[in-house]
Amino acid sequence: MRRGAGFAVVTVWSWRGLLIALGLANALALATPDAGAQESELDALRGAARAHATDPTAALALGRGLRRAGHPVEALNELRRGIAVSGGKADVVVALGWEVARVQMDRHDFVQTLTACQALGKLPGASAEGHACTADAHLLQQRSSGALVETAAALALDPRCYEAKVAEGRAQEFALDASRSEAAYRAAMALRPEGLEPRVGLGRLFWRNGRKEEGIAELRKAAALDPDGPDALYELGQALAPGSESMALLEHATRERPTFVDAWLALGSQELAQGRIAEARTAASAAERGDPSSVAAKVMLGKAALAEGRADDAIREGEAALKLVANSAPAKLLVADGHARKGEVDLALEAYQAAWGLDHGDPAPLVHASEACHTVGRDTSAKAFGLKAVQEFPRWGPAWAALGDALAARGEKSAAKDAYDKALSGEGPVAREVLQRKRSALL
Repeated sequence: MRRGAGFAVVTVWSWRGLLIALGLANALALATPDAGAQESELDALRGAARAHATDPTAALALGRGLRRAGHPVEALNELRRGIAVSGGKADVVVALGWEVARVQMDRHDFVQTLTACQALGKLPGASAEGHACTADAHLLQQRSSGALVETAAALALDPRCYEAKVAEGRAQEFALDASRSEAAYRAAMALRPEGLEPRVGLGRLFWRNGRKEEGIAELRKAAALDPDGPDALYELGQALAPGSESMALLEHATRERPTFVDAWLALGSQELAQGRIAEARTAASAAERGDPSSVAAKVMLGKAALAEGRADDAIREGEAALKLVANSAPAKLLVADGHARKGEVDLALEAYQAAWGLDHGDPAPLVHASEACHTVGRDTSAKAFGLKAVQEFPRWGPAWAALGDALAARGEKSAAKDAYDKALSGEGPVAREVLQRKRSALL
């Protein structure tokens, strides 16, 4: 059954491609980008599905469009209707089964995804598909070992199973085996040259492993294949340096998939860094709606509150995040920053030390602790935290800046000037003009 001409029709990624395959020219004309918003496009798909109520391919097109637009309940209803009218047509019912599973994947619902994958695997000739789908379910929980067991089973049944090779690439990414991940993605691309998933995966793999330009090039190719594909838009937005193009891509991704939590968080992070606090708060709220259990969304809401001077609200958001994940270093850091903003330095220092204990890879707890101590004139402690920060992160400019402030307050002018020089030549964001004025004042 695998990969015949008939299957190519129902595996077209774009819903526009499905409309063309159905010969629904009028619906396509209504749903072109010139027609306006996404809901207008969905209306065209709904109309096509009504006009072809017994055609499961029309149901697939609508279900896929609804899933991408963030309407999971309606998508499931339409996809299940499509299965009911499919008459057991092997290719289209497999494609419908995959879309049901992907709705649950988008929800990060492991149990329902697994159930959908098991149902998929019971379809005639779809055993390999079921294993590939189950591999994707394991990847929701970053279980690379379980995923690789399933991809091996899928490929033993069908060595040309595209979805299994894509899942294998992602599993090897999680397992930190870049060479095997790349090989699997390239094998998937050979099986389906127009496929987006392996190209997006390869681009992500490259830029996260130091091959940034190659990664960006692959992601631009993926975005060209489907200019409205939210996954390619998101990954390209992440790979590019923060700026107008990156933000535009992330905004586009959230428009295409309003429930795209990671895209909202990435967008909000950039907006927060640029001082667009209201916009960052909106992005964090959207992320929280998409996933009420998201610690990152609550932390971002807290950071926005802190930027607006609402320290108590920031602490509440941090504590709410800690109820979800007790060992969240970012949440503990947020609580510490809230207490520091209120002048409750002892409470802040306790939380800073806890945050540092949870994550030795983040200099912020040490730097912020030094800054908090300096603010209230406790510069011996500020120096101690600053020294620890520069010992752990010798190239981190903000650590040297905090140490310089403590040293200057203690009258250690020569050491302070050296610290400011290292801050100015180091990595990370520092207020360069402010540091230069402080250094000049020591002469």
